[in-house]
Amino acid sequence: MKKTAMFVMLVAIVLATASTSFAATSVASLKGVYNFQLGGFANENGYYSGSTWVQVNGACPKGENCFVQAFPRLTYGTISFDGAGHATFTSIASVNGGSGGPTKGTVWAYSVSGFNGALGSATNGAYLTLGSFNAAGVATVVTIRTADTNPETGVATLQ
Repeated sequence: MKKTAMFVMLVAIVLATASTSFAATSVASLKGVYNFQLGGFANENGYYSGSTWVQVNGACPKGENCFVQAFPRLTYGTISFDGAGHATFTSIASVNGGSGGPTKGTVWAYSVSGFNGALGSATNGAYLTLGSFNAAGVATVVTIRTADTNPETGVATLQ
């Protein structure tokens, strides 16, 4: 009986702490410089001419054998969140086209509600999920998913 009561109290304390943390998140929960890396795939229709890929939009040229091929994409860099709803890309690079998103120095607005957030716009942005908070209430790990038709997913970590 005592063990059950102790367990119930422990669960109640954990839930109370979690709900308090949940209610306290805001744009201030993202503050500082984060390293990020996103990866995904882009499906392209086309054919090879020798060792060069030729992307085809529409009908395949006569005499060619077109097919769909998946190409890996990668975007990485650093982003600085000011804790007030503005994020600045301090470095960004991509491989195979990457997300095609912002360039270095671009400032995007961001928002936070609970453990979820949004960065940029619905047509050129990303969805965020905050996790692993430090003692100051700042998220140290954030998962990211771009908002395009071939989404990239990844992680950002606080430096």
